[in-house]
Amino acid sequence: MSSEIVQQSASQRIAAAFDLAGDELEFMGSFEEMRAMLINRITELLSRNPEKLMAILYRIDVKEAVVHQIMSTSFPLEVPIHLADLIITRQLEKAQSRADHARAQGDES
Repeated sequence: MSSEIVQQSASQRIAAAFDLAGDELEFMGSFEEMRAMLINRITELLSRNPEKLMAILYRIDVKEAVVHQIMSTSFPLEVPIHLADLIITRQLEKAQSRADHARAQGDES
């Protein structure tokens, strides 16, 4: 699977997890734009509904220890940026793993 397809898969899953669907998603021209939207959404969740953010992080399987480290050692304005990068990295890993598994299943046929 090409890196563009892996990125697209990760972007779609991030958009779904963080309710970035609809009109906003149509304007997502690049991975960087998606990252900016994710940072804004994380900022909003941190201020309005941190429990929901933690539930999403748990559901998408980011490491709790890394989240705790980010929350306790980063400057407040950097927390959403670091969390977004953590989420993107994890979703890219999962998308690549799915692609590798699908390719392996195809090879066995």
